[in-house]
Amino acid sequence: MALDKDRLTNDLLTAMNTAKDKGWTADQVAAAMADAIDRYTRGAAVQGITVNVGNVPYAQAADGRLA
Repeated sequence: MALDKDRLTNDLLTAMNTAKDKGWTADQVAAAMADAIDRYTRGAAVQGITVNVGNVPYAQAADGRLA
């Protein structure tokens, strides 16, 4: 799955609007933004690739999600 830029945008806007409405501190805003970015990066699937060294292909089996 590709990274979901629309969800990140919505999460950040929600955090900023909530911060404005509830008078959050800078620490609260930073935490909400960090959570949104964390969800964004962890939402992508990592896929292995094949690396060629000279004429020899080496498969990189790194499929999965970020932990």
